[in-house]
Amino acid sequence: QAVLYVIHWPCWGLAVSGRAVSVGKMAAPPAKKQKTDDGAEQKDAEAKEVKPAVVAPPEPPKELEVDAPACSKPKNKEAAQFFVEDTTLNTLISRGNNVLMSLTEGGMQHLLAGVRANIGVKSGRYMFEVKVVEYSNIPDSQRHKYALKVGFSTASSNLFVGDSEESIGFEVLTCNLVHNKTRTKLGGKINVAHGAVLAVVLNLDSASPNANTISLFKDGVRVCQPQSLPECLKGKALFPAITFKNVTTHANFGPTPLSKMPFACRMLEDAAKADVVVTKSEPPAGGKYEVVFPVGLPDEGTFDRLDTFLEKHPKYTELSDRMVLNWAEKSGVWRQKGYGPNSRSCNDKPEKHFGVPELDNDSVQRALLMVAPMQQRNYVIMEVKGNLIEDDRKAMLATFSDASFKKVADVVVGAPPADYQKRVQAAILKDKQSKSDKLFELQKQEKIRKKLIEKKQKEVQKAKEKAAKEARKKIEEAKKKAAAEAAKKKGEEGAEEEEKKEEKEEDEEKAEEEEQEDEEMEAEEPETPPKVELTEEEKKMHFKPADVKDLAPVVLSANFTNFSLPSKGEGFDDIRYEWSKGDKATEYLKQWILDRKINSRVEELKPSPWFYERLNKFQKVVAEWKAKQTEFRSSVQKKALEREARKRTAAAKLAKAKVAATQAAAKPPAPKKDDEAKKDGEEVKDAKTLADEAVAAAEKEVEEAEAADADEKVAEEAAAEDFKSLDIFGVEDILDLGKGMPLFKDFQQQDWALMGHVFELNLLVHAFAHDVADPERPGVHINHLGFYYKKYFKKDLSPKDFGVDSVQSVLDIAGDSMLYLTPKEVVSSQLDGDFESLAVFAKLAEAARRHRQLRISLGEEGAALKLANHIGSAGKGGGKDGGWRSHQHKGSYQPYHGKGGKSRTSHPYRKGGKDGGKGKR
Repeated sequence: QAVLYVIHWPCWGLAVSGRAVSVGKMAAPPAKKQKTDDGAEQKDAEAKEVKPAVVAPPEPPKELEVDAPACSKPKNKEAAQFFVEDTTLNTLISRGNNVLMSLTEGGMQHLLAGVRANIGVKSGRYMFEVKVVEYSNIPDSQRHKYALKVGFSTASSNLFVGDSEESIGFEVLTCNLVHNKTRTKLGGKINVAHGAVLAVVLNLDSASPNANTISLFKDGVRVCQPQSLPECLKGKALFPAITFKNVTTHANFGPTPLSKMPFACRMLEDAAKADVVVTKSEPPAGGKYEVVFPVGLPDEGTFDRLDTFLEKHPKYTELSDRMVLNWAEKSGVWRQKGYGPNSRSCNDKPEKHFGVPELDNDSVQRALLMVAPMQQRNYVIMEVKGNLIEDDRKAMLATFSDASFKKVADVVVGAPPADYQKRVQAAILKDKQSKSDKLFELQKQEKIRKKLIEKKQKEVQKAKEKAAKEARKKIEEAKKKAAAEAAKKKGEEGAEEEEKKEEKEEDEEKAEEEEQEDEEMEAEEPETPPKVELTEEEKKMHFKPADVKDLAPVVLSANFTNFSLPSKGEGFDDIRYEWSKGDKATEYLKQWILDRKINSRVEELKPSPWFYERLNKFQKVVAEWKAKQTEFRSSVQKKALEREARKRTAAAKLAKAKVAATQAAAKPPAPKKDDEAKKDGEEVKDAKTLADEAVAAAEKEVEEAEAADADEKVAEEAAAEDFKSLDIFGVEDILDLGKGMPLFKDFQQQDWALMGHVFELNLLVHAFAHDVADPERPGVHINHLGFYYKKYFKKDLSPKDFGVDSVQSVLDIAGDSMLYLTPKEVVSSQLDGDFESLAVFAKLAEAARRHRQLRISLGEEGAALKLANHIGSAGKGGGKDGGWRSHQHKGSYQPYHGKGGKSRTSHPYRKGGKDGGKGKR
């Protein structure tokens, strides 16, 4: 039976199996046979019994570190410590003994704490220790409650061990080596209980076999073999660094270790002066720490400028929501949308989405603002919106009211300097080149894919040809074989010539295949991606375009009118203007606000009663107009029917009279008596004569009916001609042009729909100006017309529904709509906003209808446009009755494209009289 010997070294193990006998499970030894005289049987039994081979456990790896020799070099006299600026905001340090603990309230329990010592090792072999004092009481519901990382980093790295290429260390609780966000498993988890002492040895002694390595020990026992330093850290001064979460620790830099090591190793405070680099905490200029408030306009280099500032001033601590989000990422906190570049809707106040109440409700931000004034360090308060609003600035200034802080407003407004623009253009070019390279690589891979498909197809085709060739070759060989046998009879000379011919053909085939392969290799030569250049428009850019905006549109729309530049009266000790100075910066901001008022949307805008009152009035009037049109058309039809009825009656009477006359003529006249010849002194007419007179009377009645009908038609034609030549905008009463004829008598459903469309757009422009009540917002920008249209009329304004491809074309779809674009592309109306007479919209619709028919009759190509099915349909409108439209109608119509804001026909409804406003249609 086998016995397994396991020799366990912390974080790695060796197992050796050998043949052995298990005492507990060993079978009873066979009974010995009786001893014979010569003892032969006993010897045979002993010879058969095999003793198990016991393999000794392997020896542990030899420790290559040796005791440190005595050092006669001058010692470093600076004490190892942690400066405030080299710690995270949630770190609490006990002065004198370097006890470290982190805050655990207000969401801080989810964030890592980090510290870096002030003494860095550049040569020799040195160590420091970290003793675990206690673990904080954290609910089990929190993921990854505890964390402890120990190692070394450069002076310029961040404060989280292993988070960048400038630091390396051990993730103690999981026994991982961490560097540049990469973990390397060293073994199983180790038990780090209260009181455990962890030692980190950094060996930069070039004479040592473990040169340029880092090692971890627990309670004096090696946890892992020495780990090599990355090339990027070799030759640099490395400073002790500790990252922890919800763990209280004690950092020991010597000179006496807390635990006995396998070899004598000098600690950091016992280091030779020549082997270390000591950083110092410089006192602030003027004895006060700075609290800098960057003041910049949204999307105009705010965070780029901040990053540049922090590069030049690494000892300044950023306070912002962006910083908290980055901190959470480095702490390994899960976030619903991740931490990618497109995981946030804005930079200033990105959504949290942690699923943790303390992190989602800004408890961390409030805790930081409570702790920050207690720590003596320089701060950068990065609030894009807050730093532009006076009340928010005052509230933040009150937080840092202590006399130890100097409050500085860093105004970054205006045209940036040349060096900044140069960096912006370099960044734009880099992004453009990166996108071009990716596209090139995709196209290259696509070409390779197509070539592989072609190659595969050629191989298949070649295989088919080869198979066919082989088949033919077998047939030919059979024929040659028969011919060879016949040739033998004649001699071997002919056979040799045939063999030479076959060899020559085979050589030619091989050469042809090799030539094809060479051509394919030439086609697969590597290509280099093209170099891109900036366009003239890109060269003029002052700021790098960003996929993620600084402020959410709703936030920007609601606050930008309150933006202002800081003043000393608010509580600032100093105001620095980085770009435009003083009044120029103020003027720049003022113009920026004016442009923003034109180009930005008013997200919180709501339709007012003023709007609904005018919309309802129009709906009521349109209903009356439609009733008048129906009434007029009914009267015209009724008159026509009456004339036709009169003509039919006369014709029927004439026909009856003619029948009677025919019958009377067919009968012989009856003889008359003398006394019947006259009656009352008059001669009595016979039946035929009476019938003839009746026919004559009927014919006259028919003539009169036809004459009356002809007169009516002539009158109608004259009225039609008069209607065609009518000065539409000179009509005083659109309901009665004469004999009850309305101006809109010929309107079809599309005409009513387009009239309502023109009214809606004009009403929208005036309602916007009324509801915003800001003289600096002259109208609706063309880019936001659809947004406000939906807000007011509760329906979409889609150009496709009108058969056009742009919102600007929608303005022209009904002809002279009295709307025009200003040079700043603001939609304005030439009509007065009171809408005292709505007849102008009927006149505009009639003018557009006539012009449309003229273009169609002239055969103008593209004159007719098709409305979508739902245009003109009943639906949700701004009024209580759900909209003015009655039903859907699909048809063709023609817009009149006016020019320069002038109408074809002058009329008194246009603002400014005959000429009206001027602008782009």
